Amino acid sequence: MRRYDLSILLLAFVLVALGLTSVTTASWFVATEEYKDPLHFLKRQGFSVAVGLGLMILCARVPFQRMLDRAAWLYGASIAALLMVWMPGISHRANGATRWFGIGGITFQPAEMAKVAMLVCLAAWLRESKGRVNDIGVLFFAVAWLVPVLGLLMYQPDFGSTAIIFLLCSTMLILAGLRLDLLVGLGALGAALAAAAIAYEPYRVLRMLNFTDPCVDSADGGYQVCQSLVAMHNGGLLGTGLGNSQAKLLYLPEPHNDFIVAIVGEETGLWGIGLLMLTFGLFAWRGLRVAERVPDPYAAVMAGTLVTMIVGQACLNLGVAMSVLPPKGLVLPFISYGNSAMMMNLVGIGILLSISADVPAEETQGQTQGQTQGQTQGQTQGAV
Repeated sequence: MRRYDLSILLLAFVLVALGLTSVTTASWFVATEEYKDPLHFLKRQGFSVAVGLGLMILCARVPFQRMLDRAAWLYGASIAALLMVWMPGISHRANGATRWFGIGGITFQPAEMAKVAMLVCLAAWLRESKGRVNDIGVLFFAVAWLVPVLGLLMYQPDFGSTAIIFLLCSTMLILAGLRLDLLVGLGALGAALAAAAIAYEPYRVLRMLNFTDPCVDSADGGYQVCQSLVAMHNGGLLGTGLGNSQAKLLYLPEPHNDFIVAIVGEETGLWGIGLLMLTFGLFAWRGLRVAERVPDPYAAVMAGTLVTMIVGQACLNLGVAMSVLPPKGLVLPFISYGNSAMMMNLVGIGILLSISADVPAEETQGQTQGQTQGQTQGQTQGAV
């Protein structure tokens, strides 16, 4: 029997429940207007939760070392899935980007799968190279095999997912002990590539300019951010009440997606957003606790990076909605509507649970430390 950290599972269930509630109240007006079914988005999100829970259970039951042994298969599956977005008959295009493929009315965004898969692949590579992360050859190949994935993402185009995967892999290398000079070099490379990507597309430049003062262009580029700020201002401390948001009445486009926290803030007020942030904070604490105590160093860096993936993206989403960060299409994990993101975030929870099962029990750890100290003291006294 494997012993899991059930607090992580409980916090994940709380976030999923909050998300289903938020999607229901944020989307009912749009769903009624467009699909004549106020529960349209809830039903689809419920399906992704059901599939995600199944994948989570599967990942939790598989030992992490066995996942690393299958890293090459995950890499190949990620490349294949990214290529499927251009396959005739299943390719799905929206908002000028080809990032999805659809089967049976359900769309899937393979970039979400690539986030988790690349982390497993990088952990496997660190294990294969025996943790020699500061070896230039090891670091070069760690970056080199990322290039096809990031290149396919940029071709879609999906700058946000490209940047997130690059940052997550960099985080894993930092946790693995990357030297400061190499970290600075890697950061400079990432910053240069990001600047070039932003300069290449005029709409990205416009987003950066609108970030400085979104309300200057409140009718166009800064519209969503301004409406988000207005919604949270209207919510005040206690909120307008669940279901009473005005922003979701087509003032805020697609309120159930990237800016869903604005609806949460309007309906539940500052205390609702505070509760959401507290839940993510508790999840970060428990996840980092697992990373601290698991004896396998590669599992430790994986656990720490998974926590960064979920909680870091939550911080980025909240920052965009509050006009603290430049706008980018990033969902709020477990809260925003999104089939692919929900499934893959639950897969991340499953991997974290699998790693937590390798953490020694408190009493076992204490007994081991006591025995070790006793043996050390006995040897010392004997030598004296």
